[in-house]
Amino acid sequence: MRLADFRAAVVQSFAQSLPLANVAPLGGRLDENELKRIAMRSPAVRVAILGVDGLDNRAGPQAIFSLAAFVVCGTGRKGEAAEEGALALVGAALEVLEGNRFGCAGVPNSVRAENLYSGELDAGHAALWAITWKQSLDIGNNIQSPELDDFLRCFVREKEDAPVTSEIHLPGPSAGKEDAIC
Repeated sequence: MRLADFRAAVVQSFAQSLPLANVAPLGGRLDENELKRIAMRSPAVRVAILGVDGLDNRAGPQAIFSLAAFVVCGTGRKGEAAEEGALALVGAALEVLEGNRFGCAGVPNSVRAENLYSGELDAGHAALWAITWKQSLDIGNNIQSPELDDFLRCFVREKEDAPVTSEIHLPGPSAGKEDAIC
């Protein structure tokens, strides 16, 4: 399964199970500083692939991915503390993870939920939690040859900080032998 498809399946599962939350993918870790930088409707869940924690070839080429669902809540409509909403949403998000394969072979394991409380977040009437887990994913045939061709480019600059002066498209796996550069 392609990583982008896997993350999309995780996002879709959270969105279906948590219809009142604003669920979307995230490019990386969400912390207090990043939360200040981006704007989002609350309550929110942001799903990120954080990295790879190992390989396992017993059942084919498998990578053990580290993932996170970041839960963000603000003060409730009736003045409830942001932490109350976050606790409810964290519990619901943990239920989504329980035994969910998200279309791949492995189930979430090493699940952990961490309260990322800070006085500044609390003063801003926000609560932030990180739910992390590990999940094995088949990484065989992750990039298809036609997609790889899109990344085979070389950019040339006359000086390090100058604009690109030449862009060269390199032949990829789908190129004919007459197009190959040796």
